[in-house]
Amino acid sequence: MIIFVSRHPVPLLRMSWEGLYVALSRVKYRDHIRLAVNRDTLEKEKEAMEYMVELKKNKYTDSFFRGFKSIGADGVVETQSQVMTWDRKAAWKAAGFDKLAKDTPKVKKTSNKARKKRTMTDIQNAMKRKKRRI
Repeated sequence: MIIFVSRHPVPLLRMSWEGLYVALSRVKYRDHIRLAVNRDTLEKEKEAMEYMVELKKNKYTDSFFRGFKSIGADGVVETQSQVMTWDRKAAWKAAGFDKLAKDTPKVKKTSNKARKKRTMTDIQNAMKRKKRRI
């Protein structure tokens, strides 16, 4: 995998943290990664490496990764070699959805028995009625 490290002059074409993560996650062995760096001057090479260090996760990616917890962890930071498990509630809380759920009123659901099942004929008739209105 060849990764072009330099900051691209067009913002749309710049590498994001998520793009780098996807690229690196597709490689099985570290020896299969190559960095393409502008080495015209030492300054350009240094600038390219600083750009990679400055990459930050967006808030949604960060919330997703906060949902992973080490198995057997009780709030203690463990080594990175631990087996991780997905905790939906932790990601939900990291994204702030727990506060949002408390603020919005609950919508009352109707039971399945109360709902009329729509057939294909019902859908076709509804479409015909819409066409007549236009």
